[in-house]
Amino acid sequence: MTITESLSKEHSLILQAVACLSNAKDKLERYERPPKEFFEMALEFAGSFADKYHHFKEEFLMFGLLAQKKEGTLDGPISALRFEHERCREFVNKIANSLEGYTGGDEIATVTLLENLAAYISILKRHIYTEDHVFFNMVDQVLSENETNALELQFQKEEEKMGGRDFFNTSEKLVFEMCFLLGKR
Repeated sequence: MTITESLSKEHSLILQAVACLSNAKDKLERYERPPKEFFEMALEFAGSFADKYHHFKEEFLMFGLLAQKKEGTLDGPISALRFEHERCREFVNKIANSLEGYTGGDEIATVTLLENLAAYISILKRHIYTEDHVFFNMVDQVLSENETNALELQFQKEEEKMGGRDFFNTSEKLVFEMCFLLGKR
């Protein structure tokens, strides 16, 4: 499996979580109240898998190598992708900050949760589409076999820091539990 195929596989798991989040958003729009535990699981997934595990490999390893290799010609697209990562982090933080009020029935906190959830879903879906259908094709063409191999080794080191293959499997289970919990209501 190539590095971009690996990242796309991770995108598939992130999109499964996004589908659950979209279901929660729809429920909120109908004045249904998904349980706090659902959102806590979603925040755990977003922080650990999407950000620390997946975005780290893209932002700090792959984007850095590409920026260096292309000597500034990819600064615009890379900056846009990094900006989207940062916006997603901001939305996740705002969701986390609204959760206590939401749990207490505060309508302003609920609207804040809904607003940031909708933005997070929208940006992340567009971001993943861009990477999978535009950016990764370019990565596959630009990087040499040696560069790809070196990047793959860096990815493996970072994956081991998070727990390796077990971490991916644990994250899959977390997404399953999120969706199951949401479906029970």
